[in-house]
Amino acid sequence: MIKLVYFDFNFWRVDILRLSLGYSGIPYEYKRIKRQEWQKEKQNFPFGQLPVMIIENKQYGQTHSLARFCAIQSKLYDDNKLKALVIDQVLDWSNEITNKIAPSIRAAMRDKDLKKSKRLREEFIENDLLIWFSYLEKLFDQNSMNKKFFNDKFSMADIVAWRVIYWFYCGRLDQIDNKFLDKFPSIQNFFNQMNSFKPLVELEEFKEIIT
Repeated sequence: MIKLVYFDFNFWRVDILRLSLGYSGIPYEYKRIKRQEWQKEKQNFPFGQLPVMIIENKQYGQTHSLARFCAIQSKLYDDNKLKALVIDQVLDWSNEITNKIAPSIRAAMRDKDLKKSKRLREEFIENDLLIWFSYLEKLFDQNSMNKKFFNDKFSMADIVAWRVIYWFYCGRLDQIDNKFLDKFPSIQNFFNQMNSFKPLVELEEFKEIIT
């Protein structure tokens, strides 16, 4: 059985793995590590990072690699190389925009410097937020034929995009007004459709993420 390991909070890097496995009914175990235990646990995991996947007592790391594996197992990847490339681009976009906002998060959580965090968040909003969502909007417009999914059918791209959009939209990131999504009608429509896509919203993993 697949075992997933992550911190004791929800985040897109592990949630996309759980959602894809849950979508296809693939059983998995899930271990959460408390943040205060991480420094002593860190050396036990590949790359000193989470999430980690354990299969047959062997550990595997790196979000993109794990996401592709889960997508293939869940039949949410694509045999068509160009459509697979779209999925990979959404994964890379998610990592890039996370790296852009990460300094403001680290300043607050690790450095306990709220003034620095506020300044860095303002810089992110001014310099990165809209341009990186415009990249996602263009990717969707160029590849979505039905204007519902990134490819012609539901895939890991849709799970990843929904989860990261939700992170920025849900109000848990200080200073980010979710009205920014109004500037991106295609992505806003996609997000709204995913929020009513029954095979996704009926998953226990989905319900846990949004509560």
